[in-house]
Amino acid sequence: MVVITLASLMLVSLPSVETTEGKLFLMGGGSTTPEVTKAFIAECGGPKSLIIVMSQTRQEPSKGAGSVDLLKENGAENVRLVADVEPNDDRRKAVGQELAQAKGVWIPGGDQNLFMDRWGAEWLQKEFSSALKRGTNFFGTSAGAMIMSNPMIAGPGKEKDTVEIVPGIGLTKALIDTHFKERNRSTRLENGIKQTGSKQWIGLDSSEWVVIHKGEIIRVVGDPLIVGMTIKK
Repeated sequence: MVVITLASLMLVSLPSVETTEGKLFLMGGGSTTPEVTKAFIAECGGPKSLIIVMSQTRQEPSKGAGSVDLLKENGAENVRLVADVEPNDDRRKAVGQELAQAKGVWIPGGDQNLFMDRWGAEWLQKEFSSALKRGTNFFGTSAGAMIMSNPMIAGPGKEKDTVEIVPGIGLTKALIDTHFKERNRSTRLENGIKQTGSKQWIGLDSSEWVVIHKGEIIRVVGDPLIVGMTIKK
């Protein structure tokens, strides 16, 4: 005899909930345009959705208030600034809880090494990867874009046209360089590729940006160098 309980009926009747992975908005630096800002806000779910600005790329993270203003000027209404200079474990835990609620994370330009050193590669890799899988979207420009790969370009190497390579966050397999054409960085990117053995790379100039979803590029603005990645039309 088959016994059907209330619990088993509930399990059968509950629909499965599928979470859509978040998207990466990566920009090469320069002025952040209303176009990319509004596109990011819309992808996060509109004006009411929580967006966190993490400005530890700046020597003075309080200057991330400019990113908050930019987002609000373009329609976002629920924006929080994380301005810790040296976050401790308690603050990491608190920010992790905010990430669990956020629909978007915005990281301005500056110094990618500051960001990684302040938060720690292990914490960032764990928290950001989990957030992306939950559906959180990430925006990064200049240094904020370069940290999204793992390993990442930390800056110039000791020799001409070389780069220093260090651990990054790893939300994309592509090695990323920014201010690409204006600063003639093709040779240094080649050196980064040689050091890492990367099969995918992106060179973004100022005002150029791409959107990446599940390892594929789904939007391109400008004429960036893109190698080894699928571009969906």
